[in-house]
Amino acid sequence: MHDMNVTVAAGGCADDYVPRPGVVRVWFADLTALSAHKGAMRALLSADEVERADRFLMERLTDRFVLRRGLLRLLLGRCTGRDPAELAFDYGTHGKPALPGGPSFNLSDSEDSLAIAVAAQGRIGVDIERLRPIESADGIADRFFHATERAALQALGPEGRDEGFLLAWTRKEAFIKAAGVGLSMPLDQFAVEVTPGVPPALLEIGEGLRGDVGLPADWSLFDRRVLPGTVAAIAAHGTGWAVETRVVDAEFVG
Repeated sequence: MHDMNVTVAAGGCADDYVPRPGVVRVWFADLTALSAHKGAMRALLSADEVERADRFLMERLTDRFVLRRGLLRLLLGRCTGRDPAELAFDYGTHGKPALPGGPSFNLSDSEDSLAIAVAAQGRIGVDIERLRPIESADGIADRFFHATERAALQALGPEGRDEGFLLAWTRKEAFIKAAGVGLSMPLDQFAVEVTPGVPPALLEIGEGLRGDVGLPADWSLFDRRVLPGTVAAIAAHGTGWAVETRVVDAEFVG
């Protein structure tokens, strides 16, 4: 698969933002590097988004929401050639935002690390997590994961289990978000590859889910490690996808 990783400044070619068929482009950002622009980002938000931002009791959570949503609007504005502040999102049955007329997009964050996936069309999902020790990994896996995943995690041994758990978690979350049937999808009814160094894949989908999401062969999974200390997973319905990555810097916003 193709993989590009570049830093994009504000003066980049407009065509670079236009989604191409068969490509998922994932934009990564460290929100701490963009904090000086939170005023400009807030100015792009709709009234309901500002209200949501101000509901947070901690200022840093408000700032993160403002930067996430403002950056999403700025990026989608460049992808569509529209005013970022005028974009109006639809929210489906499960609350997942969508932009009428496209493109498809999905957003994930882990503290100050942000990933936004964009495609011309199709069902896509992204999840990003910081690589870190997970004290409750075994308990969460035993309670919620598929038996195939639990066995694979146990086989890794203690030294590889945190990474394996986070690979499982990001891939499962990306798939759930791409499937679009709600975050209540049972985690133990489908299985992903969890072994570090083995290509990401959907291994099993329970019969009860197949009517909504199809078979494992109907999906593509990818991993990308772009921001230091993080892993991100991308899920896309169909095959033959290419993934490109971009890193957003302060000049992009300026």
